[in-house]
Amino acid sequence: MSDQERQIFQTNSAKRYRLTQWTLRVIGSILLFVLIVVGVAVARGKNPSMPQMNSIRKSFESKINPDNKFTLATPLNKKFKGFKDFLQKKIQDEKKPRNTVNAQLIRGAFYVPWSPLSLADLRANGSKLNTIYPEWFFINPKTFQLESRIDKEALSVMKYHQLSIQPILNNFISEKGKQGNFSGDLLHTILHNPQLQNQLIGQMIKTLKANQLQGINIDFEEMKENSDEFLNAFMKNLYTQFKKNGLIVSIDIMADNTDYNHNYLKDYTDYFIIMAYDQFNDPSQAGPISDQKWIEKQLDQIAKDIPSEKLILGVGAYGRAWIADENGKRTEDLTYSQVIDRAKISKSTIDFDENSYNLHYAYNFSGSENEPASKNDVWFTDAATAYNILRFSDDYRNAGTALWRLGSEDPRIWSFYARDLSSESLKKNPFNYSLLAIMPPNFNSKPTAIGNGEIINILYSPQQGRTKIQTDANENLIAHESYSQLPSGFLYEKFAEDSSKIGPGHKIILTFDDGPSAEFTPKILDILEREKVPATFFLIGENAEANIPLVQRINRDGFEIGNHTFTHGNLAKMSAERASLELKTTRSLIECITGKSTVLFRAPYNADSEPQTYEELEPLVQSKRDNYIAIGESIDPNDWDPKMNADSIVNRTIRFAVENNASIILLHDSGGETRQPTVDALPRIIKYFKEKGCKFTTVADLMNVPESQLMPPVPRSWKNDLNFFFASASYWIGQVIYALFLIGIILSISRMIFMGVLAYLQTKKEKKLRAVFKGIPKGLQVSIIVPAYNEEVNAVRTVHSLLSQDYPDLNIVFVDDGSKDHTYQNVKNAFDDHSKVKVFTKTNGGKASALNFGISKTDAEFIVCIDADTQLKTDAVSQLMNTFYLAGKPTEVGAVAGNVKVGNEINMITKWQSIEYITSQNFDRRAFSLLNCITVIPGALGAFRREAVLEAGGFTTDTLAEDCDLTMRLHKLGYMIEQCNDAISYTEAPETIGQFLKQRFRWSFGILQSFWKHRDAIFRKKYKNFGRIALPNILLYQILLPFLAPLADLLLVVSLILSGLGLIVADPTHIILYYIIFSLVDIVGAAVAFAFEKEKLSKLIWMIPQRLIYRQLMYYILFKSFRKAVKGEIQNWGVLKRTGNVKTA
Repeated sequence: MSDQERQIFQTNSAKRYRLTQWTLRVIGSILLFVLIVVGVAVARGKNPSMPQMNSIRKSFESKINPDNKFTLATPLNKKFKGFKDFLQKKIQDEKKPRNTVNAQLIRGAFYVPWSPLSLADLRANGSKLNTIYPEWFFINPKTFQLESRIDKEALSVMKYHQLSIQPILNNFISEKGKQGNFSGDLLHTILHNPQLQNQLIGQMIKTLKANQLQGINIDFEEMKENSDEFLNAFMKNLYTQFKKNGLIVSIDIMADNTDYNHNYLKDYTDYFIIMAYDQFNDPSQAGPISDQKWIEKQLDQIAKDIPSEKLILGVGAYGRAWIADENGKRTEDLTYSQVIDRAKISKSTIDFDENSYNLHYAYNFSGSENEPASKNDVWFTDAATAYNILRFSDDYRNAGTALWRLGSEDPRIWSFYARDLSSESLKKNPFNYSLLAIMPPNFNSKPTAIGNGEIINILYSPQQGRTKIQTDANENLIAHESYSQLPSGFLYEKFAEDSSKIGPGHKIILTFDDGPSAEFTPKILDILEREKVPATFFLIGENAEANIPLVQRINRDGFEIGNHTFTHGNLAKMSAERASLELKTTRSLIECITGKSTVLFRAPYNADSEPQTYEELEPLVQSKRDNYIAIGESIDPNDWDPKMNADSIVNRTIRFAVENNASIILLHDSGGETRQPTVDALPRIIKYFKEKGCKFTTVADLMNVPESQLMPPVPRSWKNDLNFFFASASYWIGQVIYALFLIGIILSISRMIFMGVLAYLQTKKEKKLRAVFKGIPKGLQVSIIVPAYNEEVNAVRTVHSLLSQDYPDLNIVFVDDGSKDHTYQNVKNAFDDHSKVKVFTKTNGGKASALNFGISKTDAEFIVCIDADTQLKTDAVSQLMNTFYLAGKPTEVGAVAGNVKVGNEINMITKWQSIEYITSQNFDRRAFSLLNCITVIPGALGAFRREAVLEAGGFTTDTLAEDCDLTMRLHKLGYMIEQCNDAISYTEAPETIGQFLKQRFRWSFGILQSFWKHRDAIFRKKYKNFGRIALPNILLYQILLPFLAPLADLLLVVSLILSGLGLIVADPTHIILYYIIFSLVDIVGAAVAFAFEKEKLSKLIWMIPQRLIYRQLMYYILFKSFRKAVKGEIQNWGVLKRTGNVKTA
C-alpha cells in the first residue's frame, strides 16, 4: 500500500478544467447576448399607433374674437380712471395728517365644506391666513333652531394654524335631491319672532364657546323686508349678547343693497365684508367678476358711512362662464383650475382686460352626443387681479381682505396674500414680481373630465404655466399680463359610452385582471367558451411569463388582451423609468407570445372610470406616453376581497350595473388566496345579462373600432422570435425549477419520515438484542490508534482520557505524523514509561499514513481509531466492543461507528455544528444501521476488526475522506457496518468560519471522491443495500439536493424583499408563512433526532439563523468541491488549529 497513490480527480493536464471553463463562458456569453438583445428590443420597441377615436376635443373651436365682445366703453370708465389715479391721489394724501389704524391686517378667506378642494387648500395655505369664515351655521327651516355642520377635520386644521374662526350664519336651505336656495321667508320668521331670535343667538354663543370659536359672520341674502327695522333690531340684539361673551360680529354686504342701513349697523357690527365680486351675474350679459374701477366705486360709497378700519374687502377668486345654447342662456361658476383647463381644451387665447384687470376668453362648442352646441364667454380673476385689489385695499387703510373662496383661487395668490401691500410697506420691502411668472401645477386639485364613458384618454397632465408680467413701477401695480403657457392639472376625456339602459342591446364587457392563473384562468376560459361570451384579459407580465400556454390559449380563443404592468406595482409610486419598463416589458412579452401588440391598459389598484386623485391619474399619464388607452370600469363587485362569496359578487355586479347604467365589469382571474368565488359567480352573471337581452361584446366594439387597431399584428422578426425563445426558456426553466423544488421538498419530507421509522425500528431491535445479550468473550485485545499532527494542545489530555476507559484489555498507539510543534515530545515525556501507551513518530504523510503506521505497530484483533482532539466517555470502548457481538455475528461485523458529539459549544458556529452532528450524522447512522448501509465510520471515533481493515487494503490516500473510503470498501467486501449510539465521544468542532470551511471542504471533497471511486457499485444487486440505498442517498441528498436547499432559502428571502418592495406579485405574509412551514418541517425532523439522542430541545432555536447562513456556507463548500474536482489539483489533508475547549458531559 503506497502513500503516494494518485488522488481521485487528480490530473496533470489542464485540459478538463479549460474545457469546462470555456463551456461555461460560451453558455454565459450566449445568455448575456440574449439578455442584451431582449433588453434592447424592449427599450427600442415601437409603440403601436393609437386607434382612431372620435374625441370630444374636436368639438371645440377656438374663438379669439367672439361676437358681442364685452367692452368697458361706458360712463363708468369715463368717471373712474382706475386704481392708478386712486393710488396717485393716495400718495399725495399721505403727506396730510390722518388717523390710521396700526392693527394687523386681516387676511381672511371663506371655507366651504362642500368642496374637497377647500380643505386641501386650507391645509396647504392656512399658515398665510389669520381669519377664516367657514360655511357651518344654518337655520333649520322646520324648528328654526341652529343647525351646526362643523367639519371636525377642517376645525382641527384651522386650530393648528391658530386662525380666528368665525362661522358663517346664512339663510340658505338645502334639501337632499333638490337645488338649495336662500330663503327670505325663513329669515322673515326669525327677524319677526324675538323668542326664536334669542333662542338662535343663545345656541350660536353656546356652540361657539363649546368649540372655542371667535365670532360669527352674517350672510343674509334674498331678504323680503319692507324696511330695515327688524334686521337692525336683530343685529343690535346679536351684537349686544356677543360682546358680553367676547365674540366678534361681522356681516357681508353689497354697497348698492338697500336692505342694509350702514349708518345704523356700524355701531352694532365689528366688521363689514364688502362682497366686491359677482359684478356680472345675469345670464344675459357676460362681464368681469370684479372690475377694479367698480370695486373702487363700491368702497368709496360704503366708506362714506363706515370707517375704513371696519371694512374688509371681499376678493373674488374664481371664474364664470356664460353659456348660450339651444336651451337658452345660463351661467356656471368655475375654479381657476377649471377655467385654465377649458382654455386648454378649446385652445383659446386668454386676454388681460386692461380696463377691468380681469381676464377673458371665448370659444364655440360644436356639440357632442350628450351636449348641444354652444357659445361660451369666460371671465375670471387671477393672481394679477388679486394683487391689484390688495394694493388698493391696503392703501385704502381697510381692516383687511377676505378671499372668496378657498379652493377656487389662482395658487400664485399665496405668494403675496399674507403680506401688507401698501405703498409704505412696498417701499421698505419690494415685492418680487417674478414669483408670478411661474404657475405651479396643482397635483391635488380636482381633475377636469369631459365626455362620458368608461374608457379614458388623458389630454393633459399637471404642468407649469408661464406668464409675462408688466408693472407700473411708480404705483407698484400690474399693468398687463399675458399667458405664454397655460398651467394645468389633470385633464381627461371619457368616451365610448353606451347610453342605452340595461336591457336589450345594451353592451356588456367582461374584463379580468391580474392573471393568468394556472388554477383559475382555465376554469374561466372554459365558462366563457361554453357560453360563447367574449372577454378582455389584463395580464400581469410575470404571471404571463409563468403561464405562457395560457396566454396562447387566451389569444387563440379570440379574447382581447391588455397590459396590467409586469409586477402589479403602483405606477404612481414608481420612477418614470421603471414605470415605462413595466409597460414595455409586458407589451414585448405579449407580442412575442401572441404575435400581436396591445394598446389596452388598466392600472393596478386604480381602475375607476372617474379617477380623481394623483394616484389614480398618474398611471394613466404614464401609460399614455406609450400609446395606451386606459380602460376603466364602473361595475366593480370587489371580487378580490376575501370576504366576498359568489352571491355577493353576483348581487353587487347587478346592483352597480343598474345604478351606473354601465358596461364594463371588473373581475379577477388571479391574485389573493382564491378566485373560486369569481369562477362560481361568472355563469350567474352571464345568465342575468343574457336574460336582460344585453349584448356581451369587446372593448373594440364598444369603441366602434376594428380589433386590429387595439391589438395590431406584429410583423414577425428575429427579435420577436428571440424574445419568444427567451420567454419560453424562462417559462420552462421556471417550471423545471418549481418541479425540482417540489420534488426536493417531497423527497426531504419522505426521507425524514423514512429515517424516523428506520431509527425507531433500529432502537427497538437494539433493545431486544440487549435484553438477551450475554456479553463478549474475555481477553479480546483492543488497540486505540491516535494519529496526531501539531496537536500539542490536546494530545496529552486525550491520552489521559483514553487511559480512563473501563475496558480492561486495551493499549494505546500514539502516532505523531511529523508535527512541527511539541506534540511528540509532550506525549513522549508524559507516557514514556506507561505500559499501555506506545508513542511513535514518523515523517509527515497525512492521516491515512499515520493510521496505517499505527495499525502496523499492533497485533490486536480490534482497533479503535480516534482523532487527537477527541475525548471519550469512560465506557465508549466497551460499548463499541459489545456492538461487535450484539447481533451474534461478530465475524461478519467489520466496523462499528461511535456516537460523536460536539464538545465545544462556545459560539454560534459550533452550536450549528452540534445540531448537524445530532440531526444528520448520528441520526442517519442510527437509521441506516438497520439496513447495513452506513457509509462513514467517523474519524473521531470508530472501531474496526483489524483483519477486515487489512483485507480492504487499509486507509488510502487517494481521497481526503479516508474513513468514508474504507467504510465503502468494507461494504464491498461484504462486511456489516454497525452503529453504537452508547459509545459517546466529544470532538472539537472548528470555532471560526475559516476553520469550519477548511474542514468541511475536506469532508465534502472527500465524500465526492469516495462516491466517484465506488460509483461502479451504485444500484448493483451484488452490493445489496450499499449499492441500492447508501450510494443513491449520497448522490441525491449529499450532492444534488444540497444545491437546491440553499437556493430555496435564498429565493424565499429574496421573494420576501421583492414583494415588500412591490417588484413581484406576492403577499409577504404568505411568503413568511411558507418559510415558517418549511422551517417547522426541518425543526420537527430535528426534534425527532433530538428525542432519539436525548438532547435538549432548547438547542433547536439555533436552527432559525442556521437556515439562512449555515446552508449558504455548505453551498459554497459544495460548489468549491466541484470546482476542485474539475480542476484536478492534488488536495492536502489540511490542519485545524486546536483550542482545547472540548468538554465532556
